[in-house]
Amino acid sequence: MNPSGLGASMWASARRRPYERSFDNRSKSMPPVSALPTEPSSEPTAVLPSASPASLSPIQAFHRFEQACQRLRWKYIDLESSYQRALSPQDYGFSAQDAEVNFKVDFHEFYVRIEQALVFVLFVFGITVPRGSGGPRSQAAHTYHHNVLKTLEEEDNPLFEALGRGDVNHALWKAKELRNRWKDAAEGRETPPLKMYDLTWIVRQVLGGLEVSYGIAAGRIEQLRMEGDGLAENGSSGGDAENGDGWEWMVEMDWEA
Repeated sequence: MNPSGLGASMWASARRRPYERSFDNRSKSMPPVSALPTEPSSEPTAVLPSASPASLSPIQAFHRFEQACQRLRWKYIDLESSYQRALSPQDYGFSAQDAEVNFKVDFHEFYVRIEQALVFVLFVFGITVPRGSGGPRSQAAHTYHHNVLKTLEEEDNPLFEALGRGDVNHALWKAKELRNRWKDAAEGRETPPLKMYDLTWIVRQVLGGLEVSYGIAAGRIEQLRMEGDGLAENGSSGGDAENGDGWEWMVEMDWEA
């Protein structure tokens, strides 16, 4: 793998960037199917990575960041379709309540992928997000999710300009707020309605910030290679991103609610 800027990134392979598409309120033509399942998927709902900068080289972290962003591109298309079903549930054979609940769970899962991407791009620079200590497991997880965004807001963070300030940072906090508000939607708890939020703006800002971060991280990898830093290639666990570091980490990480 030889990152050389956005032209070689996962964003360049699409005809247009996924976040340049708006969530369209118009339903697509599709016959209602009453047999479609209404239960949300059982995909993990939060992530505390077991990997750390000590166990991943910068290039391995960069590779996983790319994978997380590719997964986000894929899931964004699903999220857009889910939003259309939530706005016009009768066209797809769902009740309004089931459709809205399923979309909220979909968005919660989408934020999990956002957080994965943020954690791995921080790893490229050797930055570890502090974990919560003491208290129940759920409180430690809540503290960790909060600390991911607070770490980006530190002015000496190399990603501060891309993710730690301005509209992108505001959108990240808004996405996290929705993740918190909607994570229990499947349990039937009352949650704020979808139309209260500008989801198109939130997703565009977040994915745009990740694209800028890709360029910064790719530059860091190139710098390490030019300096002849062996850590740019190999982590302490052996092997590099191109040999055996597949997609298994997405299901092998330490997940918490």
